[in-house]
Amino acid sequence: MDAAVDRRRLVVHVVTVAEDVEHERAMLADTLEAVGPHASAGCGDWTAFDLAAHIVAADRAAGTLAFCIRMLAARGVQFNPKPQVIAAAISRERRDGYPALLARLRQRSPRLLLAPPVAASTLFEVWMHHDDLTTSNGLAHGIPDHLALAIPPLVRYQAKHLPSRLIIRTRGHEWTFGPDIGGPSAVVLSGPAADLIRWLSGRGPTNRT
Repeated sequence: MDAAVDRRRLVVHVVTVAEDVEHERAMLADTLEAVGPHASAGCGDWTAFDLAAHIVAADRAAGTLAFCIRMLAARGVQFNPKPQVIAAAISRERRDGYPALLARLRQRSPRLLLAPPVAASTLFEVWMHHDDLTTSNGLAHGIPDHLALAIPPLVRYQAKHLPSRLIIRTRGHEWTFGPDIGGPSAVVLSGPAADLIRWLSGRGPTNRT
C-alpha cells in the first residue's frame, strides 16, 4: 500500500481520562459480579454490595453533589461526613438489588463527573475502591493510562498529613508541592503511579524513594 494512500485510516485513538473512568467502572462491575455481593470490599466492614451502592450513589442527581464535593476536595477542602449519612446513602441504593447496581455501573457516568476539573478525581474514586476490592479477594488489577493525574488533587486533599514541600515523580510526570522557602530539602517520592496513590490514600505497601 502506498504510504500516502488511506492515511485517513491511520488515525491514532488517544484514550482520555473520561474513557479511563468508563473502562474502570465496567471492570469494577465485572469484578463485583465475579466475587458476589457478600465478598469483602476491602474497606472496613463493607461488602461488595455496599461498595456497588456507594459508587452508584455518586451518580444521583446527575452527579451534582459528587461533582461539588470533588471540586472542593481537589482544592484541599476536608470532608468528614457522618457514618449515618454514608450508611443511609448505601441503604437507599441497595434497595434496587445487586444486579441493578451492576447494570448502572455499566452505564455511562454523569457528564459532570467526567468534566475536566473532576475527571481525575472520579477516576481515583473508582480505581481505588476497585483496587481495595481486588486486593481483598486476591485478584489482579490493571492501571489506567491517566491514573497519575489523580495525584495532584489527592496531595492537595492530604496536604496537612504530608511534608510542607514535596516532590513526586512517576513515569512521565513530576510535581512539586509547597513553597520554596529554603531550609530543609524537599521530600521526594518516586515510583509507579498506582503505588504512590495507594500510599497517599493510606494503603500499602509502596515502592518509594
